[in-house]
Amino acid sequence: MSDGGDRGVARPTPGWVLLLATITWIVLWYLTPGLHPHGLGRLATGPVAAILIETVAAFVIVVAIFLRHGRYNRLLFARSKQVGIYLLPAVLALALPFHYALPLPLLVYMVWMTVSVFWQDYLTFGLLQSYLGERLPSWATTPIVATAFYLGHAFLLPDRFAPPHWLPALGILGMGLACALVRARLRTLHAVLALHLAFYFVLA
Repeated sequence: MSDGGDRGVARPTPGWVLLLATITWIVLWYLTPGLHPHGLGRLATGPVAAILIETVAAFVIVVAIFLRHGRYNRLLFARSKQVGIYLLPAVLALALPFHYALPLPLLVYMVWMTVSVFWQDYLTFGLLQSYLGERLPSWATTPIVATAFYLGHAFLLPDRFAPPHWLPALGILGMGLACALVRARLRTLHAVLALHLAFYFVLA
């Protein structure tokens, strides 16, 4: 299979290779900015500085990762009519000042969410799904990626998403499944990124 197109199994892959890919994703997921209280931001003295430290670190790392994965990027960010969906978070961003209710400065929140969403989606529904999709059938890749997305939240935020918090847990799992299905169907990452960011801009 080419670039995570989810058409079937391209070649047999040793289990340890898939395990290594998953472990790499877990390590990187731990660095998701603002996701948990034990990140790099704990070195800062205030919430704004903490968020900015983690956001800048994630931005630098994800840019470095992005530059090394041109083969996948050509598919994930291919030109298509789907780019029009970025208008949705753009419009919602304009409306943020009228309903924003979080203690962080608005600009800090917008930068943080934009980097965080790209980080989460590119690593999970972009690279991980592409990598597994080249080595596993689509019926296996989609639930594995969705489950990874859930477990990443449940492990780092157990007081919100781990059992017995079943409703939020099902919500995150459902979101992961929906994103994985959209990515598999549309092949690019445009819709997943735009809808995920729009979700945060609506709830802010």
